[in-house]
Amino acid sequence: MGKVIDFSAKERRLDDAYPLDSERGIYALLTQLHHVRESRFLRGDYDASLLLLDLAQSIEEANLTHRQKQALKLVFIHDYIQKDAAHWMNISQQAVSDHVRSAIQRIAHVNEEKGVA
Repeated sequence: MGKVIDFSAKERRLDDAYPLDSERGIYALLTQLHHVRESRFLRGDYDASLLLLDLAQSIEEANLTHRQKQALKLVFIHDYIQKDAAHWMNISQQAVSDHVRSAIQRIAHVNEEKGVA
């Protein structure tokens, strides 16, 4: 008898690790963004590609403000600590934190409405 392979298992693991309909899942994905991208490019991980596309679409649909997008980019893509992002944006560290938190909430809310896990 041959071995049964569950091709959707990895996708479920990613969905469980990074649920796009919760703030916790969005934050977890953003903090692991470099790892997920690496998995996509170095290992040809198709499910990671789909997850990144879903995140990009969710960010677009959330209609984030320019400052929210800028804060996410500096903190999660350029790996600035919030203090450095605040200096670059010419705002307080608390304002950066508020922008990040509100952006994550908006992204999660968009996916809750769509019923995306």
